[in-house]
Amino acid sequence: MATATVSSDILAAFPLAEPAIVRKFEATRNEIWLIEDKRGRRYVLRRNLQHANKERIAFQVRFQQHLLRHGFPTSEVIEARSGDPLVVDHDGISWVLFTFVEGDEFDFSRDRQVLEAAQRLAQFHSIAETFTSDAPVVEYQGPYRDWWAGADENLQELEEIYAGLPVQDELSYVREWWARVLAEWPLARLDALPVGWVYGDYHGRNMVFVDDELRGLFDFDDIERGPLVYDVARGVHMFAREKRGSRTIRPDIARAFIKAYAQGRALSDEERAALPMMVAMSFPPNAAYHRYCRDRRGEDLVARLRREVASMQALSAEMDRIGPELQHA
Repeated sequence: MATATVSSDILAAFPLAEPAIVRKFEATRNEIWLIEDKRGRRYVLRRNLQHANKERIAFQVRFQQHLLRHGFPTSEVIEARSGDPLVVDHDGISWVLFTFVEGDEFDFSRDRQVLEAAQRLAQFHSIAETFTSDAPVVEYQGPYRDWWAGADENLQELEEIYAGLPVQDELSYVREWWARVLAEWPLARLDALPVGWVYGDYHGRNMVFVDDELRGLFDFDDIERGPLVYDVARGVHMFAREKRGSRTIRPDIARAFIKAYAQGRALSDEERAALPMMVAMSFPPNAAYHRYCRDRRGEDLVARLRREVASMQALSAEMDRIGPELQHA
C-alpha cells in the first residue's frame, strides 16, 4: 500500500491543515508522495533514501532555497513546525516537504523544450555560483575530481567486488576506457576546465514544463563541485537522445542544446573538446557506490555493472560518430 510508510507523526510534523495522501509517485532512488491539505493545496513529501546523511539533506535544501530566492524555477521548501527544514524519523531517515509544481515531464518531440533546458542550465550554473556553503562529504559520492585522482584505486576495488563473477569482459572494458581518458585528459588538463556547482543528473524526469517553459527543477541529490561541462554533456545525452531509454543522440538537437547553453555561459575551447569524453562520464562504475547499492539496497550488482558498461559502450560509439560536430556547435 502506497501510504504504509508515511506515519501520522511525519505528517503532523509539518504545518498542514488536515493533510491527506493523494498518491505515491514513481521514483527510483527515494520515496515521494503527493499530499493535499483541506483547502486543496498540494505538496510533495520526500523520504530521502539516496542520502542517509542529515547534514547532506539539509545542504540540498539550502541549495534549493537559494535557487528559488534568486529566481530559478523550483519548489518552495515547507519547514517543519519546529522550524527545521526537514524531519528525521525513528530510523534516522530525513523527510522534506515541498510545494507541488504543476507541469509535465520533458517532451522529446518539443525542440523548444530542449532550448529551454539548455538555457536554464546556464542560468542554474550562474546562480549556483553565488551559493557559498560546502557540500558535506558522502563516502560513496565524492567530488568529480576524485574520479580522476582515484581512478586506479577505484578499478582495483571494482575487481575485488566482482572477483569470480561473470563480468570480467565488462571490467576489462572499464579499465581500457579509463586508460584512454587519462591519456587524453590527465588530471592537470581536467583541473584547467571551469569549475562550479554541478547539478549532476540533468534530465527531463527531474523537471516539469508548462508548454515550453521550465516551471520546476527538483532532486538535488547529486550536487557537487566539478567541471561545469559535465552538466552540458549530460544534457546532450538526456535531451538530444531519440526518446527515454535511448542511447542514440540526434546530432542536430545536440548542437542546438550546446548552442543555447553557450548563449548564457560561453564554453571555452577546452570545454568543447571535453564534451565527447564527458558524455559517457555518468556511467563508469564507482566502487564505493556499488558497495552502497549492494549493502543498503540489496541491488544485483552484476546487472548494474552490465547496464553501466553497455551505456558507456553505446555513448562512446555515438561520440565517435558525432563528437567532432559537437565541438563546433
